[in-house]
Amino acid sequence: MRKPHFIVICFWFFQPIIAKAKPVKGISDFDGSFKGVERITFECPVNNERNIQRTNDEFDGQQPQEKCWVDFHPTYLNVMHKQVINRKDIISFWQSPPQSGKCCASWNLIYRDVEGKNKILSMIKKEFPFPLTKRKLKILGTPSNIINRWLTQ
Repeated sequence: MRKPHFIVICFWFFQPIIAKAKPVKGISDFDGSFKGVERITFECPVNNERNIQRTNDEFDGQQPQEKCWVDFHPTYLNVMHKQVINRKDIISFWQSPPQSGKCCASWNLIYRDVEGKNKILSMIKKEFPFPLTKRKLKILGTPSNIINRWLTQ
């Protein structure tokens, strides 16, 4: 007599779990897989070399601001064809929001280099002054979305 009651109680407890497993359309049915290569662009570090002024008021070495980039492949990162970081070497990730809207948002990955030392890859964007619009918030969330999906694969 106790077995049927036990089976009914177990079924009753597991029923909400079965209902939770189905995705809700438009809320939890988004594709979270990472299949191809995705790129994050960010500002390059400042080059502290001085520009030499020429006679006709032109500056030597003045170039348009360059964008740096990181390609996220399924198993590794390609940092501007200069460095490869394997996903297994990533230790942690955090995002720093822009402080008071006047400066930078950054996405930071701590990784272990080939010598076993911990290093930080920091990707900084400086183009988010307040007021934050929907477009700016979408741009701000895209790198986090890419990195989080990449880390879970």
